[in-house]
Amino acid sequence: MDSSVLIKECNDFLDCLSNFGKKLKDFDSEKEDSVNAISETLENNLKILENFREKMELQGFDTPYIGVGRLKGGEDDDIYEIINYSSYLRRMVDEKKGALERVKYAIVSHKIAIGNIQEDMGNKKILAHLSYDGSYKELLSKIPPFFIKSYKRILSVFETEGKGILSSITLSLVILENGKRKFKRIKIEEEDYEGYIKKTFGDAIITSIKKNYSKNKLLNDQYVKKILSLAYLSACSDEIIEKIDETLKETLSDEERCIVKKYRMICSDFKSGDCESGVIDVRAMEEIKLRKMNLKNDLEDRGLYKNGKPLKKLKESLEMEDEILENISLDIPLKILSKDLLTYYLKKSSDERTRSNQFPSILVTPSPAHLNWLVVKNIAPKKILDLKFLLEKELPKYDIPIKNLGGVSIYLLYDWDVVESFEFEKTEIEEILKLMAAINDVKELLKDKIDIKKFEKYSKIKKDKTKNFLNALGKL
Repeated sequence: MDSSVLIKECNDFLDCLSNFGKKLKDFDSEKEDSVNAISETLENNLKILENFREKMELQGFDTPYIGVGRLKGGEDDDIYEIINYSSYLRRMVDEKKGALERVKYAIVSHKIAIGNIQEDMGNKKILAHLSYDGSYKELLSKIPPFFIKSYKRILSVFETEGKGILSSITLSLVILENGKRKFKRIKIEEEDYEGYIKKTFGDAIITSIKKNYSKNKLLNDQYVKKILSLAYLSACSDEIIEKIDETLKETLSDEERCIVKKYRMICSDFKSGDCESGVIDVRAMEEIKLRKMNLKNDLEDRGLYKNGKPLKKLKESLEMEDEILENISLDIPLKILSKDLLTYYLKKSSDERTRSNQFPSILVTPSPAHLNWLVVKNIAPKKILDLKFLLEKELPKYDIPIKNLGGVSIYLLYDWDVVESFEFEKTEIEEILKLMAAINDVKELLKDKIDIKKFEKYSKIKKDKTKNFLNALGKL
């Protein structure tokens, strides 16, 4: 298929999805028929979009600049034809790049929607704010200007880097070779480096160990990061604006709000004509300087400026307003995102997280450093997840189910009211606690992390032989 025909077909299909988000604004997740119908539509759309992406990548849309270089002509008469053809090629490059990018944003949006609709814990509020037609940049351009800084800061939390995963170990050794001591440095990818050394070199002295970690971001996919950040921010916009108005009324006096409003109105006329498409016209620089001077004169005439500078009351009021706008427009979406992400990690096993599309491509098991930004009222989410990930790693050794370890971790650090607030069943949690309490090695592992007394009432297994059997099982 010709690339221009492919681009047209794709854009026509995406244009048909431009109002899909509005249909999901009043989506009722309690109605099974509604959930099934929407899920089926999303999955069908996703197949079509992935087919478009595959065709585009096969035609080199992901490397559109290959083969588009300078064209050399010999005759002066050919120069205009060469220039026109070169412009055509570059226009095609932009069209290919733009079409593929739009498809990728649409694919990510559909995956996130499917992940949130099909999960009980999914955030249904963000569904109406995903870019189903791939017009992410258009949606971004429509958010209030003071949201931009918050959007960038939400993006940055997904880019948080942790210690990463152990990728290799560098060892310095002294080994015996032909009866002589010899210094050797090796790099291995096995965690059991002592077993590797014994097997490979026999008796050896380790003089130094360096563990090498690969640093991973919490979320690497740039399309997922952008779509999620914008969706969470947009979904909270009404709540943010309402909270800002309420806080401004509480913080600023009537007089302060009045002078800020007057200042904003005067400045709005000046700012609207400064630039076009984000680029300042150099030829208009002198005119802009003149307008700035006139603006300052106007502000002085209105009693807001003196000697070319804002009055103290105006300056302080503007600073306070900016701080309120910045804090609230970040705090509200960040709290909702934190609760959603905490719930996601608590309620899903590592296998389930690998397959889930609620947060596509996010790290399956992040390090504590990845989660420093999480903010959830009255609890320490990083501490809970650190314990949960430890239990996920250790308990399978003893054949203990890992399905409800999120609830177990909350109970061991807090109490049943917090456990139940995350909709874990107390009876299911207690069954796991009974199994854990019978294993001395588990108690030893957790003694410095929790109040070990929380285990005592679940120590129902008294026979030493039974306890010894469970402990031995973990060492197999």
